[in-house]
Amino acid sequence: MSQAKYHAASVEDRAAQTVGEAANAAGAAVRDATSQIREAANDLGARVRKSADNTVTDLAKRVEQQPLSAVLVAGGVGLIAGMLLARR
Repeated sequence: MSQAKYHAASVEDRAAQTVGEAANAAGAAVRDATSQIREAANDLGARVRKSADNTVTDLAKRVEQQPLSAVLVAGGVGLIAGMLLARR
């Protein structure tokens, strides 16, 4: 009977070790995935910032080159937005 208890304890120990190894592997996979997502988000953020900077620069150049057109467009957008908001 003691041999059966020893065998059962051995199986239990191996099962606990296997579960522990699986948990460690899962944790490592989650850390790797998190790192990859963080890097992708940082890259995307940098691209968005660069694009926004370029857009603002282009818009500023256009406003300097054609100030009257810029004022008229801004006024038209404001008028339309005001009319849409007044309907509510």
